Amino acid sequence: MKKTLLVLLALIALVSPVFALNPIRSLMPYLGEENLKLMTEEGVSLSNSTLEDGITHLVPLGSLILQRAQIASAEDNSFTVALTGFTAYPQSWEGLSQEERMVRLLNLMTAISKQEGAMYISRTAGNKPKVLLEKSYCISDPAKSKSRIDDPVFDTVPGTLTLYAYQKDNRFGGNTFEIEYTCSDCEIMMKITNRTAMKFMGVTCVAEGKLSMYIDAYCAEEGLVISGIATVYDRKPTVNLIVYTVDIAESFKRRIMGLKDKFIENIME
Repeated sequence: MKKTLLVLLALIALVSPVFALNPIRSLMPYLGEENLKLMTEEGVSLSNSTLEDGITHLVPLGSLILQRAQIASAEDNSFTVALTGFTAYPQSWEGLSQEERMVRLLNLMTAISKQEGAMYISRTAGNKPKVLLEKSYCISDPAKSKSRIDDPVFDTVPGTLTLYAYQKDNRFGGNTFEIEYTCSDCEIMMKITNRTAMKFMGVTCVAEGKLSMYIDAYCAEEGLVISGIATVYDRKPTVNLIVYTVDIAESFKRRIMGLKDKFIENIME
């Protein structure tokens, strides 16, 4: 009886599905070998927009964020900027199961306070780094920017969840955001929607609810593909003030870049 039980357990182990991640070349075939090498070996981020050559080639095949990129590419009265990068898995993740890896990933992506201090390269400051996010934290009430709460911590990965955040940046000041998470067994996507109008020098650049920004982490065999998409509705890519032109498209490309870089920095801590 004991021998029969051991045989049955061995057979179950043999036929049980083993979770396998896809190599990055099969996930992103449209980038080409040169761009893949730049991204995976040299840490270069690749970007584009619906105003230029399109964005769907910048995100993994079969991913949640590809669905969003396809929708954004077909939408009217909007423009979208997109960016993608890569980071290898940290040494501290070695030996983790995919389920454990996804829990780690979720807790990094819901750590809103750890986005504080995200940097960007300022062209107006002579291509020098400047702080993008001066403040960043979770809030319990989207109508109250001071209702600060601790970042949530998860033991398992739910299919969906929603958080609210307050962030103050050096371009649009302080704003509140709704952040919706969608999770699969190899991907977590954040959808960030502005709950307040985003203004520069008192002029509304992005009306309330007119920003849909996505930050996505997709597990490949070699590491994480980190992608970002920002769509702004009912607004031209630039806003002309009397003495200044606000390049909204460039502002959100820098924002995605800053969040991606800060996320990778947090992973490696």
